[in-house]
Amino acid sequence: MNHLLRPSGPPGAPDGLLERTEELATLERAVRQVANGGTATVVVRGRPGTGRSALLAEGAALARQSGLHVLTAPWQAELAPVSGPSALFTDDTQGTSEAERAKSPTSRPKPRPALWVVVEGSEDSDPAPLGAQAGPGYELSLRPLTEHAVRTLLVRTYGEEAADSLLPAATAATGGNPAVLCAALRRWPGPPPDAAEFAALADQTGRHHLRTVLARASARASALVAASAVAAGHFSFRQVCELAGISVPDGEQARTEPAVTGLLDSAVRPRLYDPLVAERALGLLDGDRRRELHERAVRLAHREGLPQDVLGRLAARTSLDEPWVPGALHAAGVAARRSGDDDAAVVFLERSLDRGAADGLRTDVLLELAKAQSSRRPAAAERGFRRILRETDVPDRSGALLFAADMLALRAGDDAAEALSATAARATSEAERRTLRGLHELAAETCPPGPAPVPAPDASTPGPRDDRETPEFDATRAAVGAWRHCLAGRKIGEARRLAGTVLIRAANGLFTPRLFAARVLAVTEDVALARSGLQRITAEARRRRVSPVAGQALLGLAELALRTGELEQARERLAEAFTEVPKHHWHPRALPRLTAVEMVVALESGRTDLAESILARSARAKAPSDRDGHGLDRAHLLFARGVLCLRTDRTSEARAHLRECGRILRPLGCVNPAVLPWRSHLAMAEAACAAPQAAERLVVESLTAARTWGAPGAVGAVHLWAGPALPDRTALGHLRTAVRLLAGMPTRRLYARAMVALASTLLDTGRSTEARHLLDEAVRRGRPFPLAEEVAARLAAQPSANRARLSPAQLRVALLAAEGRSNTAISEELSVGVRTVELHLTHTYRALGVNGRSDLAVVLGHP
Repeated sequence: MNHLLRPSGPPGAPDGLLERTEELATLERAVRQVANGGTATVVVRGRPGTGRSALLAEGAALARQSGLHVLTAPWQAELAPVSGPSALFTDDTQGTSEAERAKSPTSRPKPRPALWVVVEGSEDSDPAPLGAQAGPGYELSLRPLTEHAVRTLLVRTYGEEAADSLLPAATAATGGNPAVLCAALRRWPGPPPDAAEFAALADQTGRHHLRTVLARASARASALVAASAVAAGHFSFRQVCELAGISVPDGEQARTEPAVTGLLDSAVRPRLYDPLVAERALGLLDGDRRRELHERAVRLAHREGLPQDVLGRLAARTSLDEPWVPGALHAAGVAARRSGDDDAAVVFLERSLDRGAADGLRTDVLLELAKAQSSRRPAAAERGFRRILRETDVPDRSGALLFAADMLALRAGDDAAEALSATAARATSEAERRTLRGLHELAAETCPPGPAPVPAPDASTPGPRDDRETPEFDATRAAVGAWRHCLAGRKIGEARRLAGTVLIRAANGLFTPRLFAARVLAVTEDVALARSGLQRITAEARRRRVSPVAGQALLGLAELALRTGELEQARERLAEAFTEVPKHHWHPRALPRLTAVEMVVALESGRTDLAESILARSARAKAPSDRDGHGLDRAHLLFARGVLCLRTDRTSEARAHLRECGRILRPLGCVNPAVLPWRSHLAMAEAACAAPQAAERLVVESLTAARTWGAPGAVGAVHLWAGPALPDRTALGHLRTAVRLLAGMPTRRLYARAMVALASTLLDTGRSTEARHLLDEAVRRGRPFPLAEEVAARLAAQPSANRARLSPAQLRVALLAAEGRSNTAISEELSVGVRTVELHLTHTYRALGVNGRSDLAVVLGHP
């Protein structure tokens, strides 16, 4: 009978039997057993529309071809021939109805079908139907179509190209229900609609299909379906029956009616199997009936003492304004946010405000609403945090106020700084006022004149964490002090001490001070402490579901990986940051810094084309306002643009971008080249634009600032960038110093770059052997980059150029010397005097820049 099976997938398979090969094989096995004298029972479970009827029809065809007498209703067994096996294919799971019993004669014996194939519910059903024969039993569970099957049907109707564009809409609008999908395809056979048109058609078809299903059900079954759609699994079966206005026994009978079998997922806490189907079921009710049902559900839930978040979910569908409703909606919003559904949380929380949330509850609602909006609607979230700062004057709500201030400070900008300053002026607590002022200074990102703020006297050198936090320690003021020292490029030890203390002592506190402290530690080259701090912030932000903070911490980890030359790590952290908060949901003020990091990763990978496309995409994004477009983040982007122009030989553009970068940083008090080495790169641009005096002045200024700061890596980096900006003889000294200072530092890639830069300069001055040794060492220490490849190519071409520098006589002598022959042997070979050989070799050594004959084989490319 294998020839009777219809495979799923290939063109020509019936739509109703797509992806039903295994089920058909099971039916064939059961039919074969009965044809050979046995008995069997097959229970088909599945939701309406998943192809139950098509499968029964196909099974009946198989049975007829095998010689079985096919029945389609239990009462027909009484009229069937007594001899010969029969098979029952039915969705009447309750057996014979009273009306059907009345039709059938009672004088004849009741033959029992040898094969029973019946439809049952999808869950919580009996293992076998009433009256089924003994013998092997099979259960078939029909599931919705997979995405592959949906696409197959779309391809058959509209072709490959249209199928790919329609697939998301078709899958979402039909839920993989073959009855709905096939009906929609029949109603629009071509030309292909767009996605919105197909979604509307599928929705209309789905409603029609559901209406047809419920038309075959009793009034009590339809009422049970509607009540289950409202209950959404929150009510018990008894409560759903009460909501439907039917008794529990009637409800038990209603849920087993063939028309609704499979619509309900559970008999214990009934709900429709799919929210899409639930919405369609409610949409079939008139407005008054739907409104009445929702209100009854809310009152029933309130009377039965259901959890507050359940009450809120139900109340959101009504216009009830009873006193407990705002609190219930707030609870529903909190629960939705914890489950990751920020969009639903926003709906619940906004409705809580609309229903009159007041006093402390209002503050809590505003805070949760801003948190929910942070990952998708950053501008709306910022407005919410400002609103909390303006409106929070309720006692015991300082936690909400400080969290809102923390989030505003994280976004930085003039507007945020002004809001924080105004809030600090209204604060009634001195501790709260100090914290708000500190957050204001961090938001402003400036280094104002005057001494750095002195935190509490106990902010000592970091040590083991003491769970008994000293209340006098002010993490925000300590972070401000560390940041001021960092920007000003002074007191590196004090900056390191303060920043380290903030990360250790302020765990589970405000996020902004810790993020700034981690940035300071990256600049002080305390890589391990900065990385562990950012990792802890990421984990805490994820636990507290504050996605923007996790994104900022991951961005900091990507920057740290760039500093240490770990490009793969930088790419991975950036990818994580975009997973945490998609790029189009980042706050506009954070986008310049984010784009800058993306561009630098691309440039360090040798992908100037990718850096150009990243910059072009960012230009199309929403830019921050003019007031906020001149902060440190904007300077980062200008610096990255300057580096890109330098790498692509657009030196005039590079000079303009880097000068603007410096113009932004000066008012911020940022003179530390370890934060952004704009002077060093501007020096390279000035040198390329034939302004050597300006280049030299910038190098001196940058070196002075780096030495004042005192981080070896920063000083070494300035020496490295001075190389291309100065003449070869001066550059050699700077590059040798850079190699010495960067050796053993965490910035491994910078060290390799310094060795390659030194090799390039040595090659320019004719010292190819030393250049080759340095290049080999640099390649061993890290993956190649464009300059290394360029130097390698020049070294590969060097033997030919070296040979061209020598006269024919000098070349003959040099090649023999490269083979290891003595001067005497060379003189005999060439029939010249030993003195002549010595003179030729002296001229050769001087021309090629080598110290002796041991280097000749390398520089001449002689094996």
